[in-house]
Amino acid sequence: MTELLFNLQIDCESTQHALKDAALGERAIRGLGDILAATETKGTFFVIPGDIETHAVIYRELEKAGHEIGLHIHPAEEGANEFLGVQGADEQRRLISQAADRFAQAMGRRPVSFCPGYFSANDFTFGVLEELGFRHGAVSCPTRNLPQCASMWGASPLDPHYAHRYNRALSGDVDFVELPPTLDPDSRMWGGAHPMDLRVELVDAKNHWYTVDKAVRRQLAGKAPVKQIHALTHNVFEYGDRNNFRRETYLGIVQAARQIAGREGLTFQPSTLKEIAGAFRKASPLSTTSSTQPALDTRGRSFQQP
Repeated sequence: MTELLFNLQIDCESTQHALKDAALGERAIRGLGDILAATETKGTFFVIPGDIETHAVIYRELEKAGHEIGLHIHPAEEGANEFLGVQGADEQRRLISQAADRFAQAMGRRPVSFCPGYFSANDFTFGVLEELGFRHGAVSCPTRNLPQCASMWGASPLDPHYAHRYNRALSGDVDFVELPPTLDPDSRMWGGAHPMDLRVELVDAKNHWYTVDKAVRRQLAGKAPVKQIHALTHNVFEYGDRNNFRRETYLGIVQAARQIAGREGLTFQPSTLKEIAGAFRKASPLSTTSSTQPALDTRGRSFQQP
């Protein structure tokens, strides 16, 4: 039976200068750990260096429980411009490498998964990530158009794919599996600049049901090699509070995904992003599926007007 792989991404940034609330961050990740256990789902925690250094013991516990811990970066915390997407290749390499060193010091290993703050990236980013040994991550937000955050993704792929070496909005031959969050490109927010994504804190579970349903039906109709749902949130909410709106919303998202999977004859499979990337690599080996050349539709050239 075909699986529906399900993941919750958590961007962990409670020690950011804009927030500076490590205690809230700890309550959030402990609460999320409890929710993930109760729902039998898996999380991928993308963590900025300040958080990984402050809460390393907890992240090691989460990793032992089967969750994934990867690197998150807000360049302003490293003394640079806030947005990764305005940095050149050398500066990105320096910033990500330094952050990875701090992660390794805290976790005892180097990170292999990556997510930038604001989904901010440019055409240097994927090549730099491959060079630094990253294997997968959540870098893109398809159809987002926020130039003020250097986060412009156009009609980039909605599903897992190998990144392009020279153009962030295309599939290509970079040995890095890009895993965009689940979203509905037709439902717009923030003046049309942002799609309705499966961000827990964005809307309630009833609204998220439609995004999950549409994504599953689209993947089945398009025969996507891997069927997956990728939700996301942040560790700046009181997930340990059983009456918290975000906690209730996540429970509703999981219920919706299980219900829709059952309706479509799919097996609901909790997964880390690493596991989803692995399933994609198995289904679509890089050597046989990569293409760096977009196809140009030239059918109209042969049209002869009567």
